[in-house]
Amino acid sequence: MKHIPDQNTSYGKNKIAEVSIFNPANALTALRIVLVPLYLWLFARNTWGSLIFALIAFVTAAVTDLYDGRLARSRKEITRLGKFMDPLADKLLVVGALVQFWMAGLVWFWFVVVIVVRDIWVTAMRITAITRGTELKTSGDAKLKTTIQLTAIITTIVFFGARLIVMRFAPSYQGFFVDLAIHKLFYNGLVAVAAAFTVYSWITYLTAGSGKRS
Repeated sequence: MKHIPDQNTSYGKNKIAEVSIFNPANALTALRIVLVPLYLWLFARNTWGSLIFALIAFVTAAVTDLYDGRLARSRKEITRLGKFMDPLADKLLVVGALVQFWMAGLVWFWFVVVIVVRDIWVTAMRITAITRGTELKTSGDAKLKTTIQLTAIITTIVFFGARLIVMRFAPSYQGFFVDLAIHKLFYNGLVAVAAAFTVYSWITYLTAGSGKRS
């Protein structure tokens, strides 16, 4: 009798291997999710020391995003859970950081709203696709959008932390580098670029109408 490959195996149409969800790639994704509340707590402490550790936590989380997908593909350990949790972890990291920036008064509300609404919408679409037995694939535009968002956030953390370090170790300095108003303009410029590309990736998804972008 002829063997018909199962779509849930590595030989099936979708090439999703029958592997345990407990694998290194999913572990990296889980680590990224765990680092989100740690980063938020460290940033909220608002000291030059805590911001250094917050930066380390955020960069570590961002780096895991570079390797979890590659690791899953190289080891042939792609799972449906991993394909769902990977982009979700990105959204938790980005949205968490941006909402905290807004709550701290560093960035404008509407820039954050654009990014948050778009990510909530895509997550809802992804869940809907799963319930229908399909999937919402991540596009190249979406990956670039995430990279721009992460770069904007990391740059903001670096400059915000540097400002506190200057204020701590050079209290007599009153130049532009410690001027919070200038810093806020800079942060908003970064987030504005991220928001603009977020809108662009959203539009390309809507106009494509293929249900494959995220």
